[in-house]
Amino acid sequence: MSLKKFKWYNRLYSRLQPKQVTEEIASTRLDDGQHNNRVGVVLPVYNQERSYLLECIQSIENQTYRDFKLVIVIDGANDETVKAVYEVSGILTCPYTIIHRTENKGIAYSLNEGYEHLLDCSYLTWVSSDNRQKPNFLERLVATMTSAPSNTVLVYSMYQPIDEHGQSHSFGQEWYTALFNMMNRPKEEIMLACFVGASFLFTREAFEKAGGYDSKYPLVHDHEFWIKLMPLGEFKFIPELLMEYRLNGKHSLTTITPSEELYIQSMAASVEHRRKNLDIPKVTVIITAHNHENYIKDCIQSVLNQTYSNFHLVVLDIGSTDSTLEKIYSVHDLRLIPVHLHKRHKAKALNIGLRYVLGEYVLELDGDDWIDPNTLEIMINEMDNLPSKVGMAFANRKVWFEENGQLIEGPEYKGIPSSNKYEVLQNFQTHAPRMYRLSALKQLKGWVTSIDGEPLLADDFLMFLRIVEQFDIHWIDQTLYHQRRHTNNITLIDKERLNRQFRVVVNETLKRWGNEYEAHFEEAEGYITTINLIPR
Repeated sequence: MSLKKFKWYNRLYSRLQPKQVTEEIASTRLDDGQHNNRVGVVLPVYNQERSYLLECIQSIENQTYRDFKLVIVIDGANDETVKAVYEVSGILTCPYTIIHRTENKGIAYSLNEGYEHLLDCSYLTWVSSDNRQKPNFLERLVATMTSAPSNTVLVYSMYQPIDEHGQSHSFGQEWYTALFNMMNRPKEEIMLACFVGASFLFTREAFEKAGGYDSKYPLVHDHEFWIKLMPLGEFKFIPELLMEYRLNGKHSLTTITPSEELYIQSMAASVEHRRKNLDIPKVTVIITAHNHENYIKDCIQSVLNQTYSNFHLVVLDIGSTDSTLEKIYSVHDLRLIPVHLHKRHKAKALNIGLRYVLGEYVLELDGDDWIDPNTLEIMINEMDNLPSKVGMAFANRKVWFEENGQLIEGPEYKGIPSSNKYEVLQNFQTHAPRMYRLSALKQLKGWVTSIDGEPLLADDFLMFLRIVEQFDIHWIDQTLYHQRRHTNNITLIDKERLNRQFRVVVNETLKRWGNEYEAHFEEAEGYITTINLIPR
């Protein structure tokens, strides 16, 4: 904002006299019935900067399309924000209503409440109190909606990022091309990502059929709402910048909320609606990836190429700092469930992945590895014909060494059949691929995430031991998994901690099993290679 404009705003503030604050509908400037207001706009307001409120309301007042009415919902805001709302709303010449609640009930509740006062409006939208709408915002949205096919329920446009000072961010043409590609997607892909953005208009009829906004998803109420709109009609994308979207505002939901929580809740909404729509797969593949930009597309494609197609694919990007996440989102397949997490260890990520599993089985896959095309078909057929006491099936794997960007074929590691849990421990192997029965994972309450107060790296081996404590396991003598060895493998960069944890895991497991044996460890080249069990 320029200094001249800022001073003008301050002079305006000083001239505006705040209206009396009451609890319910605090002030109104309603339509006298002579106008045909077609668009209803809701502005939910929690705690907000006064300058942002003025810029937002001024942008509403500047709309070239005038056939609209506004409802401002004060959602338990602080006294400064309440005062600012009554001051700055004095510049409005459109019909408007202010609803004032002293209790904060969230955006979803506020939107539903606001739309109850806009029953005569054919089209609806809402705006955030720190954003600014271009003057032709409503005009272009309404024109697009009215000229679109009659089954269109939503139109939406691109947006221009602005910083906390109201200055336009200049990310360059590459960023806008990426934004265009992200937003210009088939409507069905709303199940994968919230690509609609902050500039939109939808029909009241669709709003009512969808049941409004759901307070169950306070962080992603918009995404959950778009998911509900998707089966009701068509979406229409406008490749124009009609909204100025503020980044880094101190009260902004996307600023005060960790991005991980947005992803987690967003995909929780997606999975709930998959369940409601009976999109229940037989198996869910969970991929964990961290800085796997060179491998993740091949990994994902190896799952999409499966001869067995009834699966979901949960891809967990764990704190990547490269282009891993972008490559995940470049995949257009409705079976995909992408989740971006902050940096954490694999076991914790896998437990989050379990939240999105709807079917009977779970297959685990690292983001730098891949599986054969018939892996799911073979393993599911085996599991379906095994008794329920079998908690896991595993097969053989082939190792590939990456050198100078080339893959060199390595050895094949066969699964080792074991007659009891002590043989599994002494064999000291974590075979892949591993397909778990979901009921077994739930009984075990997922993966153990820490040991001796530090994050657990030996999670695969410990899970093997916990499975055989309570369930049978089954070996499939086929090579179905391909494991890539490269310089960033955790087994190479943190082998000392791995060795220490392996010792703790083995000793604690033997103690839990009755303390009948003592473990003797042999090492070669810094790695534990052999575990010998000696009777006590």
